[in-house]
Amino acid sequence: MKQKYFVLFVLALCVFITVISGCAKKTAPVLRIGTNAEYPPFESKEGDSYVGVDMDLARKIAEKLEMEFQIIDMDFDTLIPSLSSNKIDMAISAITITEERQRQVDFSEPYYVANQVIIKKQDSPLTLEKVEDLAKYKVGSQNGTTGQIYLTENFVDKNLMKKDALKKYPTNIEAITDLLNGNVDFVIIDDSAAQGYAKLKPIVTALKIETNESYGIAMPKGSPLNAKINAALKDLMDSGEVISIIQTHIK
Repeated sequence: MKQKYFVLFVLALCVFITVISGCAKKTAPVLRIGTNAEYPPFESKEGDSYVGVDMDLARKIAEKLEMEFQIIDMDFDTLIPSLSSNKIDMAISAITITEERQRQVDFSEPYYVANQVIIKKQDSPLTLEKVEDLAKYKVGSQNGTTGQIYLTENFVDKNLMKKDALKKYPTNIEAITDLLNGNVDFVIIDDSAAQGYAKLKPIVTALKIETNESYGIAMPKGSPLNAKINAALKDLMDSGEVISIIQTHIK
């Protein structure tokens, strides 16, 4: 008899555990979002919070996908490799869509158009009449950005600028700090970021370069999640929410 009751007890316990497990709240999948959070007004940190156009947009996309999200801050030039090695599910960080990058990752449709600008210290007497004048100066740039690539391809590779005259930095803030300390004469940066930094640092725009670059969300090649991210972004664009987010941060 004791053995019979023991077997019944074990069976009842198994049923109970199965029921409890089935009723337990399932953990929502996590959307891993890579960014380089030092690029106001698109991404930056205020205390422990990530703020800016891209950060608001990323949250909205996660919400539409009914996913929890994790924002992972990293160097800009590691974003594409992190997608390729499946360390993140998407990268949103004012990333310009280029042919070279499209060979490595998939992109969403564009959600913003930017140009390059050359910035200088507010009290700098230096002037630029045309972009070719940059050849005479030391210019800083964040490594891996389209600004750095533009100067490399159009000046350094054509021997119009000495290789060591183009100084590359891990972050824009380091480039701007060197600019303010007098170690470089100018810095090349996206116009939207220049506008953001001008609110924080004594810098002004010396010259605008019409490059008409399109920002997109970068995703791993062929990931099954890409179609859902694209659909979420399209919904946000069609509803006017993307424009609303941009207008909130860029005035």
